[in-house]
Amino acid sequence: MVLTGGKGIRRRTAWLGAVAGLALAASLPASANWQDELGTLRIGMVSPSGSRAVAGLGKMTRAFEEAGGVPAEIFVARDSEALIRAIASGRVHYALLSATGYAVADAYCQCVEPLAAPRGVDGAIGVRGALIARRGQAMQELGRARVVAGSVDEVGPQVLALAALQDIASPGGYGAVLHSGSQSQAEAAFAEGQAEVLVGWVPAFADDRAVSRSGTVKRLEKLGIAPSELEIIWTSGVVAFGPHAVRRDIPVQLKVRLGSFLENLYNANPEIYALLEPYRGGGFKKIGAADYEAAARIAEVSVARR
Repeated sequence: MVLTGGKGIRRRTAWLGAVAGLALAASLPASANWQDELGTLRIGMVSPSGSRAVAGLGKMTRAFEEAGGVPAEIFVARDSEALIRAIASGRVHYALLSATGYAVADAYCQCVEPLAAPRGVDGAIGVRGALIARRGQAMQELGRARVVAGSVDEVGPQVLALAALQDIASPGGYGAVLHSGSQSQAEAAFAEGQAEVLVGWVPAFADDRAVSRSGTVKRLEKLGIAPSELEIIWTSGVVAFGPHAVRRDIPVQLKVRLGSFLENLYNANPEIYALLEPYRGGGFKKIGAADYEAAARIAEVSVARR
């Protein structure tokens, strides 16, 4: 009985070993060959100048090849719409998107996810739309207030602020909205007394601290209005800075590599960081889809008003 049992145990052990070996053998090609299956990592970005020539294109390509462990090529889109179509259709695997660009792409195909987004040198993770008034402006007076905003075509936090006016103003609504040619022109009009309320923005931080002397308030200070004379009467949710996003169907191993590359890039290779992110010098941080809920609302309102 003992001998028979020993043989049975040995047979079972050998069988389990064979199954484990087959399972390991089956898993190794998928893990080792994802680079072959992917082929070339295709990256998309919008040209700052509108031309196909982008400074440092070769250096950026080599950096992505080293980070991803696969050949890479960069597709330079003529505008944001072309870039959104490229990642939604699968023409590119990876894209440098604006916040609303990401929201539109995600709504269109449900096929993209954010890897990381830049932060400002002051630690800002994004912005909030804001309604700014002269201090002492009562909320109930908004029904008679003149409101000045940037261009009517602007797609950003301004969209959230204008949509919110109906909710926070008096039952009669609010006064006329004057749309200027730009945010700077709107600020100048407010400083000159052409409106009682200005649509602007304030920076947003991970710890949710308020910095009243930043954003539009700081810009108004340069026009001669002290921060103590102003009051922020409403702010939106956080509109995170635009992410580096990937298609959900690329290999997980590649997502991990690229995410690590971005999060370490500021210290590891400042030159490449500056080429990829010339405006915000606080490094990349991991970010998730939930961080773009406000951006999704902007996209929704913008589409509805067309």
